[in-house]
Amino acid sequence: MRKKIVASYILLIIILTLTFSLIMMRSFNNMMTLQIQERFLNEGLLVKTLFQKSYEARGAEPFDFMGFVAEVHDETRTRITIIDETGVVLADTHENPAKMNNHLNREEVSNAVSTGMPSTSVRYSNTVKADFMYVAVPVKIDDTRFIVRVSKQLVEIQLVNTQIINASVFSMISAAIIAVVLSLYVSKKITKPIDTLTVAANEIADGDFGRKIYITAQDQIGELAIAFNKMSSNLNTSMNELKHRNVELEAILNSMINGIIAVDQNKNIIMINKFCFEILGLPIDYVVQNESMYKIVRNDEVAKMVEESMVSGMSQVREMPYVHIDKILRIYVNPIITLEREIIGSIIVIQDVTQVRKLEQMRSDFVSNVSHELKTPLTSIRGFVDTLKNGAINQPETARRFLDIIDIESDRLYRLINDILLLSEIESMDREPESQAVDLQSVVEEVFDILDQKASDKKLKLNTTFEQRFTIMANRDRIKQMFINLVDNAIKYTERGEVSVNVSSYGSWIRIHVRDTGIGFAEIHKDRLFERFYRADKGRSRSQGGTGLGLSIVKHIVLLYRGKISVESAPGEGTTFEILLPKQS
Repeated sequence: MRKKIVASYILLIIILTLTFSLIMMRSFNNMMTLQIQERFLNEGLLVKTLFQKSYEARGAEPFDFMGFVAEVHDETRTRITIIDETGVVLADTHENPAKMNNHLNREEVSNAVSTGMPSTSVRYSNTVKADFMYVAVPVKIDDTRFIVRVSKQLVEIQLVNTQIINASVFSMISAAIIAVVLSLYVSKKITKPIDTLTVAANEIADGDFGRKIYITAQDQIGELAIAFNKMSSNLNTSMNELKHRNVELEAILNSMINGIIAVDQNKNIIMINKFCFEILGLPIDYVVQNESMYKIVRNDEVAKMVEESMVSGMSQVREMPYVHIDKILRIYVNPIITLEREIIGSIIVIQDVTQVRKLEQMRSDFVSNVSHELKTPLTSIRGFVDTLKNGAINQPETARRFLDIIDIESDRLYRLINDILLLSEIESMDREPESQAVDLQSVVEEVFDILDQKASDKKLKLNTTFEQRFTIMANRDRIKQMFINLVDNAIKYTERGEVSVNVSSYGSWIRIHVRDTGIGFAEIHKDRLFERFYRADKGRSRSQGGTGLGLSIVKHIVLLYRGKISVESAPGEGTTFEILLPKQS
């Protein structure tokens, strides 16, 4: 702005100086032209008189035109031309008359011939390259007519113009210097508060909404400063309220267990909560604000639901498998409707129901499996009881064999119910209510004592290796149950070789390996091995009296103590279970 003010001052000075100079030049030129014209007219009349007297005094001799003009020129220092009435130049002080054109078409000559009165004109001479004033005076001697023309270069006017131009240039330069100094002072005084306002406005634009300025001027700038401070204060208050509301809204959205996406009419995202990134498996720093929802929601059904919601103004609800992340999602889409009943977008609520559906499936499978597992021994028991009632009781050997089978099935039923109750008890716990220091080596030795006979029957060796004695805080019975289930399971599926338990340190963990040299299992069973009632070899498991809950119980005991469990196996190469339990600090 300061540059504009300085430039405006300089431009104004130049325009005024040039205008004044042009007016002065025109005025001086007109005045001097009139003065020179009057003087030249007198000179022309004087030359006319001299020419007339000299011409009449010549007698019978031919008149020397060139001699006359040369003599008069020496006295007047003026260019003199003698022209006859036909326009032919008879004599001239500056040029050879024989080479000069006919002058009848000259303005001053033509007027003098036609009017019989003196005539003047000013024009540029191509011969001497300068402005000249011409005065033509008609002369009649006897019956002969002549035109005496006096001309002179307008040197005075050129000198005056030069002086005026020089004075104008000097004035312009002086005025420009004064204008620069004055405009700098004035512009600084004017622009300083404006600069202050600009800086404050930029600071507000950068986020300092409470910025104030202090200008004491009592003019419009001062009023602008007061209005600016008021605006800044109101803006600061509004922004603080808006930030507070945004923080509350963001906290509410991020506290929700469902994914929330708000989109405008163009399907561009205007709001999204963090949980949505987690549900859709996206990085938390994934930038999607003001971008198309298709950047994160890559599903035609969801897009169709949003479109239908915006068109109909009705809510849409669907449950669908989301193949990109292998999840089952329940999608709610509601239109965003203003008070004027205008639809301006949609709210998409994404609920991950994968675990719910899996739990429902697991519950259904559990009920089905429990029913089946309970039904099998009960059917067997009822069948043999009916047989005994129908007369087999009177056959001692047959009755004893049936009663042995009933006893086996009852024991199987008892163990199944106990395992179900144990598994239910462990699943319902967040932590172990009864803990004590448990020496893992003594527990393993007790388990080996219990299962030694079973292993001996199959000629299997039971081996144990401890890097050191490890103690954990736990329920001894549960840890014992964990080892019994693992070692018993290993014995069941091992026909020759050994079953070993190795316990070692692994960073902040106690690592337990239970290995066997049994039949192993295929990789396809690995992910489901710890499920309730799942058997890699169903026929073999049932024939050996297994309930199908042993490994599931082991898994939940490990999880109860914040541990980890995994398994590695291959057909014919045995199986290795790895358990990691946190060391006690």
